[in-house]
Amino acid sequence: MFKFEKEQQVFDFNGTKIGGQPGEYPRVLSPSIFYNKHEIVLNDHTGEIDKAKAEALWNRCQELSDITGNKYFLQILAEHGEAFESYFSWFDSIDNKTAFLMDSSAPAALVHATKYVTEVGLADRAIYNSINGSILPENVQALAESDVNSAIVLAFNPGDSSVAGREKALVDGGVAGQAKGMLQIAEECGITRPILDTAATPLGLGSFGSYREILACKAIHGMPTGGAYHNMTVSWTWLKRWRKNIHEQYADKPLLAEQMFHHHYGGIEGVRQAAWSSPDIGCNIMAMTLGADLIMYGPIENMEGAATATAFSDIVLAEAFRDFGGTIGVEDGPINKLV
Repeated sequence: MFKFEKEQQVFDFNGTKIGGQPGEYPRVLSPSIFYNKHEIVLNDHTGEIDKAKAEALWNRCQELSDITGNKYFLQILAEHGEAFESYFSWFDSIDNKTAFLMDSSAPAALVHATKYVTEVGLADRAIYNSINGSILPENVQALAESDVNSAIVLAFNPGDSSVAGREKALVDGGVAGQAKGMLQIAEECGITRPILDTAATPLGLGSFGSYREILACKAIHGMPTGGAYHNMTVSWTWLKRWRKNIHEQYADKPLLAEQMFHHHYGGIEGVRQAAWSSPDIGCNIMAMTLGADLIMYGPIENMEGAATATAFSDIVLAEAFRDFGGTIGVEDGPINKLV
């Protein structure tokens, strides 16, 4: 465990504080909702959803937050501006306090979302995701002209996955056609609450940099930091093959599979799920141990494992922070609720 010499910034989102020294404030979890092929999405263009199921999922996140003390941001994904409007309206109708990430692979949809949250008064809760090397001039302009003051700032350099390469993307520019560094773009857009994303890259293709950059971001910039480390599991081709192969291996041996796996795993499907969920949770524990403040853990349905793993990590970090002479920033964190 460690403490950074550089003073650490803490940003407040309607009472949810993020940043600080490792263990000073609880980690913030950010699940994804309305992602591609999410079964609760009935029309991904208009944003029609199964509201009852969507609300039940978010309510469970809030229940877990009450139990553990870890707060949440909701990562809202859409590919169309109309869908963003529908999703934001729905979320504001059931929760008028929690911050949310606006995320899309469609630049035009993000332009629309940025303008819309400004028009309807939701900009102070909106976190733009993300300012990165591929950001277009129209997105920069929309962000600069909006009331949005928070954004995920991506430390990704497609030509250099080392810490030096990632820092070049943040500070120096000249990456992916951008003349300016991502932090300069963010500042010029009026972003006063940046959250640095260390850009999870696949195993064998610079994953080490994703983790070392957590230390760099905190030590050099002193800003809240995190990422979507579950993408490492998603992109692990060996694991995908392994899960498929074990299913095929026992396809004609159901009795043997029952004898071997039923007691602990409930069968082959349980084995496959355990093989997937273990590194999926473990990659986030590694990030938190290194000081990550924001964990974007992927599909909202993975809330149970994410909640307990995060609470566990937070207790250890808080113990260490106290041992360094620090004072825990909140009274309702995991160390005070679960020990």
